[in-house]
Amino acid sequence: MKEETRISLLIEGYPRYGYQTYSRIVGSASNSLCISRLHPEYVAHKFGLERSKHYWLSGQKGQDVISPRSMHHLVKALRIDLRGRGGGVAFMDGLEYLLLFNDTARVMEGLEEIDALLRQANVDLIIAVDPLTLEQNDLDRLYEAFPRHSVRSILEKYSILGSQQISEAVPGSEAQGIAGL
Repeated sequence: MKEETRISLLIEGYPRYGYQTYSRIVGSASNSLCISRLHPEYVAHKFGLERSKHYWLSGQKGQDVISPRSMHHLVKALRIDLRGRGGGVAFMDGLEYLLLFNDTARVMEGLEEIDALLRQANVDLIIAVDPLTLEQNDLDRLYEAFPRHSVRSILEKYSILGSQQISEAVPGSEAQGIAGL
């Protein structure tokens, strides 16, 4: 599946740079999509994603809130949101949260359904993953199904920065400390 998939795993540790990376990719685009375990208002304000469409993975009730217990609702929301799109990049954080409430097979099945929707809409999905938050067997299944990327390779993939700027922007590089991005 790796060659044709529209899903990429952004492997990150602590501190997490997924949101900053996504913000760099989409800028202030209004057609961006963010699925997050963090509250949408926090994500929008903290990372400059005010114009993005947000879905919140939460047990709370409300508009644009998706229960982590239901992969079906996540797939359904994305089916509706991706309809009519003609390209773009989406971001998801909280895969470990989905795996907490669903078995691995159901999450993988849901991701495969989402991947088909992404291909139809010509949209890429970056899923932030901290390997320390997942069981090894779950990680193995994810790694088998989807390509893994670092912050550097994601920035290079979307040609956001020149090579010198990437060296300066990538966490852990000589030119940047934790305060960067």
